Amino acid sequence: MLLIIMLSLVGCMGATTITSPTSTPAPTPTQTRAPAHAPTVTPQADAGPWRVIEVGEEVQIAYRQGANYPQVAVLHTSSSYFRLIPGPSAGWGTSVVLLPSFWSQARCAPTGLCQGAPVRAAWELMDADLLLKVTGEIGGLVVTVDVRIMPPEFDQALSATVSGSVTGELSLDERPGEAFKVVFLSSMWIAPTMWDAQQAGAECRTLALPGEGWIVQPPITTTQLWLEGGSSTWKPNAPTIAITLDRPLAVTGWVTPSNDPNDDNVGFWAAADAVLPAWRYTITALLGTERIGCD
Repeated sequence: MLLIIMLSLVGCMGATTITSPTSTPAPTPTQTRAPAHAPTVTPQADAGPWRVIEVGEEVQIAYRQGANYPQVAVLHTSSSYFRLIPGPSAGWGTSVVLLPSFWSQARCAPTGLCQGAPVRAAWELMDADLLLKVTGEIGGLVVTVDVRIMPPEFDQALSATVSGSVTGELSLDERPGEAFKVVFLSSMWIAPTMWDAQQAGAECRTLALPGEGWIVQPPITTTQLWLEGGSSTWKPNAPTIAITLDRPLAVTGWVTPSNDPNDDNVGFWAAADAVLPAWRYTITALLGTERIGCD
């Protein structure tokens, strides 16, 4: 059975901008955070194992578990922010920005930071998987992103492969380690008891999240990065979001001070110093960290 639905381009950037030290801070509208746990989506007849519905500026994705359809993913079409959770016991946490983020003063004045933009989405079943096709434009680049979501291992892990490509011309600013971010993880850390991500990781190294500033400098060149979830007084069972890249890239991040738990003030990314015409990576959302792949 084929399910294809198109959404219109709507709104503008819908999440907090993470700014590194040499940038001029831009206005940072806050992305509305989802409830602590995912709701159950009401099924329809002959829906198959997946259920996809549009609610405002969200594409909500659920997967059948017995007689219920617990939500396991959501795409914010106003910004391309995408979240995965491995099942109904998990809380919503770190987002993956599907459109590339980059620095170009010529395209995204006055700050030069291009991050988050409206997208269109369509989806279809592909064997046992759900293929989410996302298109949008940011800073003059036309972007196509295919997200193939595999059936979840409920309350253990959920994985998706992401394949992106761009067309168009772009002059990047000279910002080593952050010029063209093919994957950007957006999260929150305010205090040891209030967070969606408690620490970062790259190349099997655990990286503490500072109250402000760079997460690691110089960047680590690697194919692996993650933000570790868990339970805090703010939220139980936030997922760990792990990324496996198709090539080594520069990995680093930045924490902007905040006292608002509804702000995404943590950015952690993998970047190139030039525009990449195509890229690929795997997202894994899991409870715990034992399956990240590091001893």
